[in-house]
Amino acid sequence: MRRAGLRRPVFFLALAIVAASGCYSSDYNRTMKANVSLLSDMSDKLADYCRTYFKLDDRQLSSEEMGEFYYAFNKANAFSSSTPREASRPSHRDFVKLLNAYEKFAHAADEYRLGGKSDPAILASLLSQHAQVRHLAGKVTEDLKNEPD
Repeated sequence: MRRAGLRRPVFFLALAIVAASGCYSSDYNRTMKANVSLLSDMSDKLADYCRTYFKLDDRQLSSEEMGEFYYAFNKANAFSSSTPREASRPSHRDFVKLLNAYEKFAHAADEYRLGGKSDPAILASLLSQHAQVRHLAGKVTEDLKNEPD
């Protein structure tokens, strides 16, 4: 009698672990898609600010307002760091490339904002960096479609 009582909790624990691992996989895909969308959308917004030389109505974008772009990076980077078991997946490897490209773009845009003057050559470079972010976001999205859940 006592033996059967001990096996039941172990069985249910094993069942819970299997169920949780299934949720983890689908949660990875869902969360990855959300993070890719966040970085892509914020990159679009930052590119728009670059095009208008960071003007909002009649004022210049403040350093505090630039924080939203760094927050998006930090949030996505934290997700990437929390998924070491997924590091071998193409989506994860390409996501790391996306993170690096986005971070480079955000810092370069912020330096441009702080530079104090509009420069067509710098703007062209920034828009090229934005295009790279968009390209990598598309690559991660394609990777996710080709990976099993």
